[in-house]
Amino acid sequence: MKTTLLFIIILSISFISYSQTSWEDRVNIDPSTGSNPYAINSADLDGDGHVDIVTGTYNFSNDFIKWYKNDGSANFTLQANVSAASEVQGVGNIAIADIDGVNGNDIIVSSANNNSVIWYANNGTGGFGSGQVVSNTILGAADVAVADINNDGNLDIAATGYTYSKAVWFAGDGLGNFGTEQTIELFTQAGIIDFSDYDNDGDQDVLISYIDGATQGTIEIYYNQYIESGTMTVSWIKDTVTVDSGNPFLFGAAFADLDNNGTPDIIKSDNFTGEVNWYNKVKNGSSTETVISDATTISRPAAVVVAEIDNDGMNDVILTDGGTGDDAIIWFKGTGSGAFSSDEVVNDNNFQIYAITVNDFDGDGDNDIASVGYASNTLDWYENILETLSTEELTTETLSIFPNPAKDILNIKGISSEDSNIEIYNTIGKLVLSHYSITNNTRIDISNLNSGLYFIKFENSNTSLKFVKE
Repeated sequence: MKTTLLFIIILSISFISYSQTSWEDRVNIDPSTGSNPYAINSADLDGDGHVDIVTGTYNFSNDFIKWYKNDGSANFTLQANVSAASEVQGVGNIAIADIDGVNGNDIIVSSANNNSVIWYANNGTGGFGSGQVVSNTILGAADVAVADINNDGNLDIAATGYTYSKAVWFAGDGLGNFGTEQTIELFTQAGIIDFSDYDNDGDQDVLISYIDGATQGTIEIYYNQYIESGTMTVSWIKDTVTVDSGNPFLFGAAFADLDNNGTPDIIKSDNFTGEVNWYNKVKNGSSTETVISDATTISRPAAVVVAEIDNDGMNDVILTDGGTGDDAIIWFKGTGSGAFSSDEVVNDNNFQIYAITVNDFDGDGDNDIASVGYASNTLDWYENILETLSTEELTTETLSIFPNPAKDILNIKGISSEDSNIEIYNTIGKLVLSHYSITNNTRIDISNLNSGLYFIKFENSNTSLKFVKE
């Protein structure tokens, strides 16, 4: 029988709290991941409410997809390999989502040398079935993403091909079957792909990066016309103004809320220039660029992730060194309205870190970091030690959310007599659900959320609660 958890905290309706984040030393999970680990992701894979880890290597020969079971206290145990020998070669990225609607989260990967996107069904007993090919014609498959692109309530899969020079998507039926390839756009050396409802019209738009011989690394947004066209079919219109271009080695790009206004912005890292910037872009209008970091901090930045680190209600930025000469992992504290403080070191191990995942691995209410070392062939994690330094407390209420994990409905109790507003974010800081003017004993419909870990933030409070969506 699955255990139902009840999260209860003492919430100050009006308070000022001061927190300080520091980090424990690196803890090694696996000293031998296989050669050149390049991809990592995290979610609950076995339905026990604890966040597990998946990794993939990128050496184009004997590559692996591995997963590590978490006991809830960040003690990880390597399980049987997900992928068969030579099934994947050159793992570009890993997505986690419940593709077939049974047994919880499945694993989806892009394989560059196999020109493939493959998914592995969760068998419900702590293992995964054989790889099922979505497509094996995506030449140099680079990135993979999961979203409900056609608004039918089922998850679809999208991918880019570096030598295929396309961004494409495949409609899912919710049972693990996928339709034929549909083209989003043709690109020269297509790279990163990410989804969000950027224009707030109710359908998923797409961010795509590609390499153009004239402009070098370029970031574009394409708007899904499913809602706007009135035809209830997916088509795409490119934003008339490019987000950014001229990036010689564009390594990271994604939608994320950098100014904490509840709408997505864009963040990027360039492994050649050292630039890490974010963009507040007007639809079909200009982008306002804000510099987060430059080559004087990390000369070869790689993975960049936006997430809440110090539980102050503002998103922070975590950045890794794709070389070996600078601090390996650093973070920048969000100070409001898209401004960030100077960098603080998480760890410096010179492992050439191309991928990290941010999640609450030890179940203590704050986000930790796990990383793969491309040069060291290791999987490691870093515990976030969040210390509350002082609190000025005026009034208190007992606040609870249940059940946890939850499938369709999340109950909230302990709200004060006055109405309150809440927002629900995923682990990378994307706003996924707003609910306004809630009162005590409110029921929140979360049935449309993907499986995974989420955070509820309450208006006029620095407090956030976490829950797991099954």
